[in-house]
Amino acid sequence: MIDTFLALAPVFLLIAIGWTMKALLLPGDAMWRPIEKLAYYLAIPALVIHDLYRAELGTLPFGRMAVALVGAILIVAGLLVFLRPLLSRVLLHHDASFTSVFQGSVRANFFIILGAAPALLPADGAALVIIAVAFFTVTVNFLSVLVLARWGTQGEANLIALVKRLLTNPFIVATALGIAINLANPPIPQTVNSTLAMLAGAGVPLALLTAGSGLGLASIGTHLPGILISSLVRLVVTPSVALGLGLLLGLEASVLAMLVLFHSQPTSTSSYVLARQMGGDHELMAAILTTHTVLAILTIPVMLALFT
Repeated sequence: MIDTFLALAPVFLLIAIGWTMKALLLPGDAMWRPIEKLAYYLAIPALVIHDLYRAELGTLPFGRMAVALVGAILIVAGLLVFLRPLLSRVLLHHDASFTSVFQGSVRANFFIILGAAPALLPADGAALVIIAVAFFTVTVNFLSVLVLARWGTQGEANLIALVKRLLTNPFIVATALGIAINLANPPIPQTVNSTLAMLAGAGVPLALLTAGSGLGLASIGTHLPGILISSLVRLVVTPSVALGLGLLLGLEASVLAMLVLFHSQPTSTSSYVLARQMGGDHELMAAILTTHTVLAILTIPVMLALFT
């Protein structure tokens, strides 16, 4: 467990540096929004393409991995929707808070796993993680929009807009492009490869710094029920379900480790934006984001030690 904690330490240190920089040097969002866009639209897609076109895709167990990855999310999402009347009336008091608990339970910050994968997974682990993120992104965006459309205060079910959003997602576009280049196997000039490698090297650090800049501690105390529910589901229940499905499907140890690592991640920063746009409880969402990120420093090493 100590080795896992040390491997994850640089990831969480970058998040802490981002938070510190915003608190002391770069307050407000004016400086951070352009950095976030640079990471999201350029550096992270470069990382995806660079890792995928060089990977041995034929040796990776995509099919069974996708079943375990997406299956865990569908099981957890179904359980939350089934329990919604109880959660909304007894613990959360209104449906807008339920939508934030739902997002906090099913969405994951893939920037953290991209940063941790090289140290914790085998050589082609990064490629497997990237494919997993693509499957995951489509699934959780679809589910989150449906839940917010049904129980958010401003939600409207616009499937065309959702499909457009998914098809233009930089990560998904870069994944498709990286796989296409891998299958076509064209000669890649060294200049292009070196440029992609340099951009790729900036992707995860920039993303983690901006994730840290978005953390806030002010509203945690007023949202404890929602925070506790989503933390338990996101950081403990979901990785346990994913591991169980992976064992049933006979996945090898390295893939099981990836599943546990993936589903142990704190929720993603994009959940706050979606909550604000579609009438979720964005204050609860912000509190969940911060709490998950802090708790994950301890829960990720523990989950990996227990289950792998």
